[in-house]
Amino acid sequence: MPGQTKYFISNTNGFFVNWYSDITGVESHGQALKASGNSGDDAVYVGQGTKVDATGLTSTGGNDSIYLTGTFNNYEQTLDGNTYTFKRTVTIGGTDYQEEVSFTASNGDRVYFANGFFKIDITGNDGLLNAGVFQKIKFADIDSSSITPTDPLTTQPAIDKGTASEVGATKVFISDNDGEHITPGVKGSVFKISGNSGNDTVYVAKGTKLMQQDSPQQVAMMLFI
Repeated sequence: MPGQTKYFISNTNGFFVNWYSDITGVESHGQALKASGNSGDDAVYVGQGTKVDATGLTSTGGNDSIYLTGTFNNYEQTLDGNTYTFKRTVTIGGTDYQEEVSFTASNGDRVYFANGFFKIDITGNDGLLNAGVFQKIKFADIDSSSITPTDPLTTQPAIDKGTASEVGATKVFISDNDGEHITPGVKGSVFKISGNSGNDTVYVAKGTKLMQQDSPQQVAMMLFI
């Protein structure tokens, strides 16, 4: 199993983590991410065949969002206390990959699918929290008025950078020593990246900024789109 790449969001205005790329040579499938949010409205886009631990994203305040590319019924859902996990197997290029996301239930957060979304409500017995016990999300709970976008890079609004310096940069730590692909960020993203001993690759999208941590492990290659 690959090591998790860790994202630590410093921007209190909200940040959108795009964990998807189908660009040849920097594909995201088979990779794992752990995201830690801040007080703003943060979001993560879960690419096909990737694993995302978003428990540190949805438990830190703000109205956070998780975007999944499959329909609600594509996923197997498990519940452990107030932690939800959705997973499925996808076939990409003839190879099967496990896709998985975990998050904690926090009031006002949203989970998007290709056929709708669910807004988390834990305020009363008509919501997920019923008589003190969390319930699984049901298909009948899905609102079809808004769905996961096909391309987050072109549909998401630019990020409000707030402090235009490395103070507000999202810190990225690569733990996989076999090399990792860091997917493009949406416009306005600022990253500070610490690489590992493998050949790490970063796609720097138009309107984003990249800084490298002072570290003996440097990012080996940067590509611009």
